[in-house]
Amino acid sequence: MTTESRWLQLAVVVPLVGLLVLIARAELLLRSGARFRIAIVGYDPRDLLAGQYLQYQFALDWKGTNTCGVLDGKVTRGLERGCCVCFTSDVDSNMLADARQISCDEVSHCDGWLHAGALTPPLRYFVPERQASELEDALRGRQASLDVTCGPNGQPAIGELYLDGRPWRDVVQD
Repeated sequence: MTTESRWLQLAVVVPLVGLLVLIARAELLLRSGARFRIAIVGYDPRDLLAGQYLQYQFALDWKGTNTCGVLDGKVTRGLERGCCVCFTSDVDSNMLADARQISCDEVSHCDGWLHAGALTPPLRYFVPERQASELEDALRGRQASLDVTCGPNGQPAIGELYLDGRPWRDVVQD
């Protein structure tokens, strides 16, 4: 084997290994952190889907006293950089999680937490292009929510999309 072919093999293998590591890391985060169901709303209600993704923002169910940041209805807007969102778990995983804003120094009292910056809209949920128009029709008039796993560093790992409490693929197939 020549040196050039070894470099070519290395150039092909290294990115593939990197991609596999990223996939494994994402799967580990989805399976290991605290998981919550959080309501979402379309970022632009007139155009819910853009290409192969749904643009959304979280519609958190605020409970308790907020010790950090600013609220605008139930949607996070203008949160201070030092803020975190603290989630309270519920025995029934189909229930939407309660949230409150706190200083990131206080996250040890939370069942799960995310940095406020990770909740800044617009966020994207990717969907298969061939089902995008069906999903957009199904989204209208239904309550949407996502399974969100809180990573150890306060970053979310996004799981399944639900419409009226059912996985979106089940709703689209009906």
